[in-house]
Amino acid sequence: MNYTVEQLEEFVREVQSGKLSVRKAAEMYYIPKSTIGDRISGKHPVIVTHGRPQCIPKEVESTIVQSVKTAAQRGVGLTVQQLLLRTNLLFKRLAVASPSYPDFKAGKNWWSGLKRRHDLTIRKPARLGSVRARMMNPEVVSKYYADLATLVDTMDLSDKPQYIWNCDESGKNFEHDPVRVITAKGATSVVGKTSSKSNNITVMACVNAAGNRMPPMLVVKGKTPRCLHGFNTDAAPVGTMCEFQQNGWMTDVIGEKWFKQVFLANCGPHRPQLLILDGHSSHESLAILETAMKENIEILALPPHTTHYLQPLDRTVFGPFNKAYNRSCAAFLQSNPLHLINKWSFPAILS
Repeated sequence: MNYTVEQLEEFVREVQSGKLSVRKAAEMYYIPKSTIGDRISGKHPVIVTHGRPQCIPKEVESTIVQSVKTAAQRGVGLTVQQLLLRTNLLFKRLAVASPSYPDFKAGKNWWSGLKRRHDLTIRKPARLGSVRARMMNPEVVSKYYADLATLVDTMDLSDKPQYIWNCDESGKNFEHDPVRVITAKGATSVVGKTSSKSNNITVMACVNAAGNRMPPMLVVKGKTPRCLHGFNTDAAPVGTMCEFQQNGWMTDVIGEKWFKQVFLANCGPHRPQLLILDGHSSHESLAILETAMKENIEILALPPHTTHYLQPLDRTVFGPFNKAYNRSCAAFLQSNPLHLINKWSFPAILS
């Protein structure tokens, strides 16, 4: 409709008073002649209706919609097929009788109307394991934040965000995700050059609540120090520490080295300080805990299976970092068409 109900009422009154003809009103206000004519003759009421009335009562439909929204928030959302099946079962159970719908069955048309009436849409959810779903509950999260608040108050760090740290690792490799590029409309095949996928490189990062960072630690795959010789470590971020491990993973031994040679060397002389980390074995080794006690560094572990929501680095840092890394890789390959991202060029791009 290109007009409102109020406008239609006004046009009908003008035609009935003789000020305008049906044809003239239709031409001036872009209303079909039959629409005005049917209202003048009394064939249809002036109030515009859209189709037949709802078969399912409005209060029942509102309850259905609220249940669907709640299920989606809890990670157990319904598909369209599941919603239609449950609605039909509910309709039979309620035994709703309607002359407008003698053989009602919730289908594609009902779903289209439901979306329009309640602003619903279809979204593809992110993966969430059942264990993570169980752990992300108000009791666990509230207890963690209560412990965090108690520590911050006891250590007198509420106005000292530079002494509250968070560490975590992120895996990178030489094959980046292509960034968006400009192309012609309707192009069916748009490709982006990438390097061949290499072995995983673990980047151990640490930032504080004031927004400052420590130099990273790189853990590459290898069995001897020779595996580090191909890396242009001089181009890496200042102070970067490089280690090797058979699978390129963090271990308790490497985690202990990071704590002593990176964290304690860059956190400053102020004591006490707080370090928030996840419960990975490489982070919570006995040697790290003993050293932290001697250095008056408090360590707070995140609840298990909750880091996807509670880990500050996962929530605010690694996302922008990965996008910036992809952009840097794309710019490097565009400027150097004959080169690839490899051990030599990776540290500079990371920096």
